[in-house]
Amino acid sequence: MGSIKALDLVGVIQPICLLKCKKALSELNKGEIMEVYIQDPEVVEDLKKILLESGDEVVDVNKEEDRFRIRIRKGV
Repeated sequence: MGSIKALDLVGVIQPICLLKCKKALSELNKGEIMEVYIQDPEVVEDLKKILLESGDEVVDVNKEEDRFRIRIRKGV
C-alpha cells in the first residue's frame, strides 16, 4: 500500500474547508487514499454529499476526540 496523504482542516471554516479538500483530491491519482481531519460534523455530511457526485469514495469516517477522520479513495 502506498503512502496516505493527510489533510488537516481542523479549524478551517466552511466553504473553505470543502474547497481545500476538493483541491487536494484533484492532485491524487485514481485509487490513492487521503485522510482528512475536520471538526465540524456539518462539513462531514456536506463532504459526503459532494463525494457521492464526484465519483470519489468515502472509505470510512471515525470520530477521534474533538475531530473526525475521513478516509477518501480517489475515484475517476
